[in-house]
Amino acid sequence: MSLTEFLANRIHRYGPRLAVQYRPRYRTVRWSYDELGMRTEKIAATLAEQGVGSGDRVFLYGENSPHWVAGFFAIRAREAVAVPLNPKSPPEQIDRILAAAEPSAALLSVRLPWLASPLPRIGLETGVLIPGEGKKTSAPNAEVPPQLAEIIYTSGTTGDPKGVMLTEDNLLTDLEAVIRAVPLAEDDHVLSLVPLFHVYGQMTSLLCPFAAGCGVTYLATPTTRALLDALAHTPATHLVVIPEVLKTMMDRLESRLGRIPGFLRGYLRDRIRARISKTLRTIVCGGAPLDPVVEEKWWTLGFEVLQGYGLTETSPVVTANTPAVHKFGSVGKPLEGVEVKIAPDGEILVRGPIVMAGYYRDPVRTSAAFTEDGWFRTDDGGRMDEDGFLYVYGRKKYMILGPGGENVFPEDIEEVLNRLPGVVDSAVVGLERAGRVVIHAVLLCDPDSAEAHVAEANRRLAPHQRIMSWSVWPEADFPRSVTRKVKKEDVLRRLREEPEEKILGAARITPFRRLLAEVTKCAPERIHDEARLVADLGLDSLLRIELVARLEEEFNASLEEAEIGPATTVAELERLLEKRKGEPPQLVHYPRWSLAPWACALRPAAQWLFLESWISLCCKLRVEGFDHLARLGGPAIFMANHRSYLDSAVATFALPEAIRYRLAIAAAIDVLYRKFFWAVPIGELALNSFPLATGVGGNIRPGLEYIGHLLDDGWNVLIFPEGQMNRSGTGIQPLKGGAGVIAVEMGVPVVPLIVDGTERVMPAGAIVPRRRAVVTVHLGEPLRAEEGESYAGMTARIEEALWRLLRSIDSPAP
Repeated sequence: MSLTEFLANRIHRYGPRLAVQYRPRYRTVRWSYDELGMRTEKIAATLAEQGVGSGDRVFLYGENSPHWVAGFFAIRAREAVAVPLNPKSPPEQIDRILAAAEPSAALLSVRLPWLASPLPRIGLETGVLIPGEGKKTSAPNAEVPPQLAEIIYTSGTTGDPKGVMLTEDNLLTDLEAVIRAVPLAEDDHVLSLVPLFHVYGQMTSLLCPFAAGCGVTYLATPTTRALLDALAHTPATHLVVIPEVLKTMMDRLESRLGRIPGFLRGYLRDRIRARISKTLRTIVCGGAPLDPVVEEKWWTLGFEVLQGYGLTETSPVVTANTPAVHKFGSVGKPLEGVEVKIAPDGEILVRGPIVMAGYYRDPVRTSAAFTEDGWFRTDDGGRMDEDGFLYVYGRKKYMILGPGGENVFPEDIEEVLNRLPGVVDSAVVGLERAGRVVIHAVLLCDPDSAEAHVAEANRRLAPHQRIMSWSVWPEADFPRSVTRKVKKEDVLRRLREEPEEKILGAARITPFRRLLAEVTKCAPERIHDEARLVADLGLDSLLRIELVARLEEEFNASLEEAEIGPATTVAELERLLEKRKGEPPQLVHYPRWSLAPWACALRPAAQWLFLESWISLCCKLRVEGFDHLARLGGPAIFMANHRSYLDSAVATFALPEAIRYRLAIAAAIDVLYRKFFWAVPIGELALNSFPLATGVGGNIRPGLEYIGHLLDDGWNVLIFPEGQMNRSGTGIQPLKGGAGVIAVEMGVPVVPLIVDGTERVMPAGAIVPRRRAVVTVHLGEPLRAEEGESYAGMTARIEEALWRLLRSIDSPAP
C-alpha cells in the first residue's frame, strides 16, 4: 500500500467523519476526510500543472494545520518527494536546504514570510499558484530510492545539511507496529502539540489517527493556556506532547494544590482530572527523556503516560511503553519487527524495515551510520533490563530540545559562531538554569567582543536556536580528546561549578527578550531597553494579544493587553513582568451553563417572563431589512448601536426565532457584571449574555476566544461596538477598534443593526420605562472582511454601514 492508497482508503471508509481541525486564532477550521480528499486533489492538480512529477522534491513550508496535511498527501499523489521545513527556519538555513535538495516547487502558507526564490510557489491555504516569476526548472537527475516519501533535514544551518530519506515502506511499517502497540479507535480524538515537519509529529498526530479513522486537533500556539482551552472544548482522548509541557503543567498544578493536606489529594484526584479534561485518558510523550517522577505523578492522577524512543532515521518509533506493558523511567520495549541491541561500548543499535534509506546524496555519511553487519548507529547510550525494557542515557549526544519541541543541534550553532572573525572556537551546550534548559555558548575569543559575536550569530539563527547566555572560556583552549574533539562533559562540569552570576553576567538575551524576538520577528540586537514595542518593534494589536498570552504562559504572570501602550518600552514591560511574576493570570468567568440544553430549553419561557411580557406594553416594534438575513447561510455577528438598556432585548425580539434562540449577547463587564450584578442570572438565562471587556485597560482576549467558540458551535453573537451607551440619543459614537478585530478574525458575516426609539421609552441610564413609543429595528446588508483587510479599515466600514442605516430611518423615503 502507498500513502496515496492509504488516504483514499480512509476517505472511502470514513468520508463525512471529522479528520483534522485546528484553531489558527479564534475560529476552528474543521475538515472531514471527504474535504481533505478534495483539498488534496486541488493541490495535486496545481502541482501537475507546474510539471511536478515522480522523484521531484517539493518544499512543504507551513505550521501544523489541515492545509499542511493536504499538501503532504498532494505531493505523494504526484509521486514527488516532500521536504518539510521548520516554519521558524532563518533565511540562511532555507538557502542551504534549497541548495542541497534542489526542489522543483514549494507549497507554503500565506501566513508565513517567504524568501525570494525561483521556485513555483503554491499557497497551502488556496491550492493555487502564487503570482510571481517562479518557474519549474529541470532538476538534475537524482538517484532516489523507490517510493521515497520525504527528506527530513535534521541539521541545516551548517554548510553540509543532513537529509534523512524515509520511504513509504519505512513509514507504513512503523505505523503498523505503533498501532498494534498503542491502538486507537474510531471514536478517539488526538490532540497534538508536536510539529508535523518532524516525523514524530507525522506518525503520532497524522498517520496513527488516520489509520483508526478518528479526528486530530492541532494547536497553532502550543502554550499551556491554549492546551487547557483545547482540552475544555475538544473531546480529546489522547494527547501528544513533549516532556517540558507535562513538567510545566504539573508544576503549576502542584503550586495550586500546595496548601491542600496530603490525605485529601486522593479524594480530590477525580475532581482534578475532570478539571483538566473529562475525556483525556492517554498522554503520549516523546522527543526527550521524561522525568520518572513527573511521569508517576501523571499516572497517579489516572492518566496513562506512554513514553517511547526513536529518531528521525527510524521513522521514528523504535520502542514504546503500552497501556498493558509499562515501566517508569524506561522508554518501553522494541516494537514488533524491530531489533534493538546494545553495543559493547553501550551505544543503542537498531535494525529493521523502519530504518531510513540513507542520507540524501551523502554515501559517506550513510556508510558511517551503519555497522558492517547492517545495524544503525543511534549515537545514544542505553541499556536493556532483563525484561527487555530499554533505558536511554543520552539523546543524540548533546542535542538540546528547543522551546517549541524542536531539536537544536549544538553543531549547527557552533558552525555559525566559528565562521565569525575573531572566534577561535566555541562549544554550545544545554545548561539548566532556574528549572529550564537554556542554550549556552562558551567562546574562545576576546572577552570584549563576545557580546557582539553572539549578537551576530543570533541574527543568522532560527528563533529556537538563538543563544540565551554565554561565557568566555578562561583558558587558552577547551579540554579535548585525542581526536581533538571538545570534551563537552568537562565543559558542562566546569559551568555547573561556576556561580550563576559569573556565567550569565555578560548575558543580554534574557528569556523575556528571546520571547519578544520570537513574537515580533525582530533581530535580538533591536530589542534594547529604550526600544518602543509599537513604534520600533512593530507590535500591532494582534501581536500584543499573542505576546501577553506567551508571557502569561512562560512566566506565570498576570498582564493585560491595555498595559502595553504606544510609548511602552522594552525595559518598562520587563520591569512590569518582574513585578507580576507569580501572579496567576486573572481569567474572566464565562457562563457556559447558559449554553446547556436545559438552559436553552428554558430560554423562550424566560424571555417571555422577564422581558417580552412587559416590553411589548411599552414598545411598538417595527422591523425592516428581514430580506438581508436570508443571505447569511450560517452563524453571524450582529453589531448594533446602543442608546438604552432596552437595546439588547429589543434587538433580540426583532430577530426570527431560528436566530433569536441561537443568539448570545456581549455585555459590558462594568455594567451588567458589576453595576447590575444582581441581574446577571436573568441576563445569562434569558438573553444568553456573556462578559466582554470594553473599558480602558480591559482584557478583550478572553471575550474574543469565547466569541470564537460560540461561532464554532453555530451560535450568533450580538455586540454593541460603540463600547458604551450613547447618552446624546443621536448619531453613532466612534466604534471601538475591537469591532474590526472581531469582524476580521471571526470570518463570518457582520450584520449592521440600528435600534431607534428605545431612548424615548427608557432614556440612557434608566432601568424603568418612562413612556410607550414606536421602536424601529433596521437590519443592514451583511458585510464580510476582505482578504488582507486591516482592522481599522473594517471598523470604518462597519461604522459607515451603521450611519447609512440610521440616516435611512431619520429621513424615510416619501
